[in-house]
Amino acid sequence: MVLTSNNKKDKPETKEKMETSRQRSLEIERLACLGEILGGVAHEINNPLQIILGKSQILMMRITKEQSPTKSMEDLKTIEKGAQRIAELINSLTDLTRSKSEDNKLKTDVDINYLVSSIHSLVKASLKDKKIELNLNLPENLPKVKGNPSQLKELFFYLTLNAKQRIGWGGKLEISLRKEDEYLRVEFNDQGEELPEEIRRRVEDYAALRIGNKSTFGILNSYLILKEHKGDLEIRRSPGKGNTLMIRLPII
Repeated sequence: MVLTSNNKKDKPETKEKMETSRQRSLEIERLACLGEILGGVAHEINNPLQIILGKSQILMMRITKEQSPTKSMEDLKTIEKGAQRIAELINSLTDLTRSKSEDNKLKTDVDINYLVSSIHSLVKASLKDKKIELNLNLPENLPKVKGNPSQLKELFFYLTLNAKQRIGWGGKLEISLRKEDEYLRVEFNDQGEELPEEIRRRVEDYAALRIGNKSTFGILNSYLILKEHKGDLEIRRSPGKGNTLMIRLPII
């Protein structure tokens, strides 16, 4: 079932209030999404930082005692690797949280494989606290789509964290891509709790998508991003096997 909106006739002032409320709620959800990512990044950064500090202290002691230069070089390579890991996470986070501007609204040719790979470390870090296994199925030579890279990254995070809300400890999440006619199809397959039927029917109805509902986290933001990209979102349920959140983006 493809998610569509409900069209209701409301008084102008009522519609304005509802829209203001919705925009505030969407921003709250965006900040909540960012908070989830930051929590994972903080944990991931702490690990290499501890290694860097420990190896640095060992090197200082070794230099003082004039011990093996070979071992010192191995420790320096470990420090370099840890620093590169931190730089990778920080760069990914900086790109994701870049403030929206007119330039960010511009669309360009996007390689979704490359985009997913570029945020893989952040996605993986955000799932680590629940020991969720992340599997990526990214075939080569897929066609590009026309879109805004920053918004598409947000889209992937929203759908990933939506799945996280429902997946139990030690569960699995699979993200797979493939070409389907004139679209690029991206599937988020989880082993989480089944999404209620009403969520599939009432995607743009704010009353049905209240903030704080784990079943709806990120769904409305995802829908709005896809709407701007002329794409669509479909949710399928497999009894006893979780959900598949499927998005389609027009290829170039």
